[in-house]
Amino acid sequence: MIAPPCLLRRAAAVASVLASTFAAAFAASCLRIESYVYTAQKYDPTADCVHAYAPIERVSGSGASSLCPATCFTVGDDLYVSTMCPPLPTIASEVEANDSACIAAIAAAAGRGTCEAPGEAGAGEPDGGGDAGEGEEAGEKDAEPADSAPAAQDAPAE
Repeated sequence: MIAPPCLLRRAAAVASVLASTFAAAFAASCLRIESYVYTAQKYDPTADCVHAYAPIERVSGSGASSLCPATCFTVGDDLYVSTMCPPLPTIASEVEANDSACIAAIAAAAGRGTCEAPGEAGAGEPDGGGDAGEGEEAGEKDAEPADSAPAAQDAPAE
């Protein structure tokens, strides 16, 4: 028995719709949503120190890098310093590099440790020390702030 032509046309139309839907779903599954957590150190002007790196906001981008010159920005009334490369978080307002508070924050962040660990060189540096995000798939865990990793201890040679 041979199927009537109208039934064959309907079957072909349904198959075409299903194929288009499958192709669209497959294409959407291959898209990567690229973002990372922007971290920075909060400056404490009273103690003239910076706190350990902490998350500020998730930003869009292909990967984080902490290899840029130190940048100052504010979130509300708080001043932060970070060596993470742009873009800045949307909740942040950039502070000019020649601003006296920014100069003090950058100096505090440069090798004097953190408010929590004064004098420990490198105590406030973000984990990774380089580029992050390369090869990461959407949904993988972002880098943690530096205070979540144990600090390296320098033992004197005997």
